[in-house]
Amino acid sequence: MNNKHNFIINFGRICAVLVILVAFSCKDDAMDEHYGQEDKGLESSILETLSSDTNYSTFVELVKQAGFEELLSSSQAFTVWAPNNEALALVSSDVLNDPDALTELIGNHISRFSYGSTINESPLFVKMLNDKSIEFSNIDGQVTFGDVDLLEKDILTSNGILHKLSSVLSVKPNIWGFLNDNEAEFPTLMDYFSQYNETLFDEAKSVKTGTNSLGQTVYDSIFSSSNTQFKTIGDLSSEDDRFTFIGLTDDAYAGIYDTFKEYYQYPVEDSVKSNTDRTIFSNLTFPVLDLEDLNGSLIENTVGNSVLLDGTGTSVESLSNGNVFVVNTLNYDAKNVMYKPIRYEVENNKRREIGSLTDFSVVQKYQDVASGKFTNIVSLLANPENGNDYFEVAFSNVLSASYNINLKFSAIGAAQDTQLKFEFSYVDASGNTVVNNIDSMVISNLEEGIVPIGDTYDIPVYINEEIDNEYTVKLKIIIDVSEPELILYERKFGLDYVELTPVE
Repeated sequence: MNNKHNFIINFGRICAVLVILVAFSCKDDAMDEHYGQEDKGLESSILETLSSDTNYSTFVELVKQAGFEELLSSSQAFTVWAPNNEALALVSSDVLNDPDALTELIGNHISRFSYGSTINESPLFVKMLNDKSIEFSNIDGQVTFGDVDLLEKDILTSNGILHKLSSVLSVKPNIWGFLNDNEAEFPTLMDYFSQYNETLFDEAKSVKTGTNSLGQTVYDSIFSSSNTQFKTIGDLSSEDDRFTFIGLTDDAYAGIYDTFKEYYQYPVEDSVKSNTDRTIFSNLTFPVLDLEDLNGSLIENTVGNSVLLDGTGTSVESLSNGNVFVVNTLNYDAKNVMYKPIRYEVENNKRREIGSLTDFSVVQKYQDVASGKFTNIVSLLANPENGNDYFEVAFSNVLSASYNINLKFSAIGAAQDTQLKFEFSYVDASGNTVVNNIDSMVISNLEEGIVPIGDTYDIPVYINEEIDNEYTVKLKIIIDVSEPELILYERKFGLDYVELTPVE
């Protein structure tokens, strides 16, 4: 019985194997039939494949002139987007006769690795041999590379993939290159950025030639130009990042400057200009956008401000690392750019003074609902006298504008209400200190919210972040509970933050 059973099992296994072999044989026949042409192509490199087509003889010759022949004959994987002779006949002789320009142009058609047209990520930005990134897109079967249609696609070779084009892919500058090439169109903008130009040693592109007597590496050095403003707004010269930049003409600059300068009033005119310019030119860089994205929505720029961009009358320059929107008007709303609430978290002891450290304390207390995850227990331990009854905070980066004052209180378990009074002070343009006394008010021990105090105050001078600035804006918070009043009130309360709120 066992022998019969084993025979049946083994016979079944043999049949299963035969079925699988037959299936694979059929599949191989089908594969050979489908890919037969490509299989023959795999015997030739990309350059050999191109050389067999007389319509691409000019490109093959230029590849050799540019020094890429050996590379494209190697076993590494490449993708080439090759323009035909007719397209290359339109290229300026100035480019073809300039070795550097020719290398840039041919490198603009070759990338490392294999990129077929059935790309999963669309658009895909392909890094070319000249370090430029070009968009490879497949939308509903419509395949383009750098907005150029493919004549033939996905020609397989022994060392990669070949696509054929009817147009040359011109070498586009990056945003920084475009602005420098067209600085006459943006004179004030480029004058501003030129202050921050710098020359940097490019170690990645420099060639090591040996070591000196101290054992330090010696390079055949390559230097590149950059700008320190890129640390704030993003590197406009980088081919690895993509941006939209607002190309601000002088007409657009003049309009937005006249609007913004009112917020930076200061006795020194140079200060007004430098602070206004800093705000304007720091708010021109965005993640990459299309013109149709400008549909009335607030868009966040690279420094975290939300602005409303209007595409009306805007022209677009498509570049290797994004685009430039050239505008003649710029209608930024100050409330989205710089005229914002100015908050002082009370647990921060910078710019904070306390009347008497022995009698008065501000202690952090962790609280999930607090703005900075900390609220503060403020308490007066002794009878208020000799100026020990207050703490004072000084604000920075207060614009020359109108503000209301809001205090965010928190319940910290005090048994009774407290009573506070306030002094809001600032130094005016003449150097005089203006003090506004705010009447005493009772704050509930259960208060868990924002309480407005005082009136609307017009700050006449821009207060920057410098601690030793002679112009100041300060709020003094005074515990106004005498000894007899301890029956009704406590000298302890919870306070999260103090905020100057812009007036609409």
